[in-house]
Amino acid sequence: MCGRFTQTKTREEILQQLVEIELPPLFQNRYNVAPMQKVATIRNLDTKNAEESIWGFLNPRSSSPVINARSETVYERPMFRNLLTNGRCLIPADGFYEWKGRQPYYFQLPEKELFAFGGLWKNDRCVIITRAADNTMQGIHDRMPFMLRIGQWTSWLSSPSPDRFLHEFQPPEMTCHPVSRRVNAVRNDDPACLSDAEIQEELF
Repeated sequence: MCGRFTQTKTREEILQQLVEIELPPLFQNRYNVAPMQKVATIRNLDTKNAEESIWGFLNPRSSSPVINARSETVYERPMFRNLLTNGRCLIPADGFYEWKGRQPYYFQLPEKELFAFGGLWKNDRCVIITRAADNTMQGIHDRMPFMLRIGQWTSWLSSPSPDRFLHEFQPPEMTCHPVSRRVNAVRNDDPACLSDAEIQEELF
């Protein structure tokens, strides 16, 4: 799954990489983005605008929001069924967290560059699509977010066969290291969340 992520780039770094697409200040220097918070979503690359969305669909069967959509069943669930055709989006990020026990790990591209999660949106809310984990995640979690390098963004938004795109797409190479348990608390949203940490075996 994907339950927290980062977007630590500055305005200048974002403009260098995205060219003409500017994320509002709310989406810069974020170290612990959590569900039910506002995130930036890009729904159409031609408009050059990023929209604000709340991360998580309301769940009529639970008080907890739905924050992820499994790629294998996205066409089967009524909540997502039509969105793969008409509600795809990009959620810019530069890293994400996953937990083994209470120990968080931080994942990012080797070059620490900006990427995007492939997502779905409706009514100004969004979810992140997940898929089976690759070897980088082995032993930490069996799921991972659907990640797209900048050069693949147009293909995701415009693909006439998004289901095939999802199932044939190979995730990019990532790096991973254990980080401070500060990130476990949503109130902590600062660079210290990314501090290297010793793996604490007793937590597993």
